[in-house]
Amino acid sequence: MQASRKKQVVYYPDGVVWTFSTARFEIKLRLEHIDGYQYDGDDEDGETQAQLDGGELVAFDSSVEVWLDDECIGRSSLGGSVYGHSNFHEFWTAHRDPNPANRNCTSMRGQHPAGPNVSICHYFPDMVHEAVQEARQYVRAMQGPPRIRSNA
Repeated sequence: MQASRKKQVVYYPDGVVWTFSTARFEIKLRLEHIDGYQYDGDDEDGETQAQLDGGELVAFDSSVEVWLDDECIGRSSLGGSVYGHSNFHEFWTAHRDPNPANRNCTSMRGQHPAGPNVSICHYFPDMVHEAVQEARQYVRAMQGPPRIRSNA
């Protein structure tokens, strides 16, 4: 007999949860909570789905957007991320973990405690990179402002 789970109240921020700004550009991370998410990963015993249903885990879609003067010019999206309800912020913070063993970084390649071939996946930095690349292509393709020829 499986113990009944009490649904936890999840305080989860939908919308923009992280930004980086320059004079004209702004990069935003936007999250959208997925209610009733059906887990599609390895879950032979159903524990992950039970934790999603019980509120211990949350599922969300995310997008990184690059904005130029109030226009979105680059975007990268990822759906179906699953994190603990109290540590979902690690989606956008874990790649900067103070312990290099918890990051994919050159100084730790081949030295991870779990073995030499361990790769820690941090999607957020790749999403930022993809969105910025798309924005750069957009900017390169922009036509400059019309120029007025001087009467010579």
